Amino acid sequence: MPLYVSILAYWIIILAVAGIFISVNKEKYSFLKTIHREQKIGSLIAALALGWSGWQGHQLLGQDFPTIAGVIPILVPALIVGVYLLMDYVFTRALGGLLIMLICDILFQIQDFDVAGRFVVSLIAYVFAIIGMYMIGQPWRFRDLLFKSIETPAFGKRVALITLGLSVAMFIPVGLACV
Repeated sequence: MPLYVSILAYWIIILAVAGIFISVNKEKYSFLKTIHREQKIGSLIAALALGWSGWQGHQLLGQDFPTIAGVIPILVPALIVGVYLLMDYVFTRALGGLLIMLICDILFQIQDFDVAGRFVVSLIAYVFAIIGMYMIGQPWRFRDLLFKSIETPAFGKRVALITLGLSVAMFIPVGLACV
């Protein structure tokens, strides 16, 4: 996937999450109170992430391990159906998985550029990757942040501001290197 597509997908996720934390306490967006358990949107995000990882796995293993690579096109659809039927907190887990995949892809692709603040970019990227890992392994923490944002609107605004600020700080050196 081209770098600009990965960055665009990353920003869509970051802006959506920031928007959720800002809007979750407003009455007209009351459906966001249960977004952490949303099954349909979560399954769509999970299908996207699993399909992308399956394609990458097939490309990676295709030449050296053709028998394993042959199982991937069968395994990925089964995993997508299993996620939809069997998992709880699908939205949060799928969002965390997609976030990790995008961070890894962005870090891999910016190796080709002379990024002046590579340490800062990598450090912030790893912070978001760890957040993604928490979203997969402990999705109730995302729920707890949402509930705290419902109780205290200023807290939700701070979470959104920190998320956006870190993302901007991460992509300023990347943008300067790519332009």
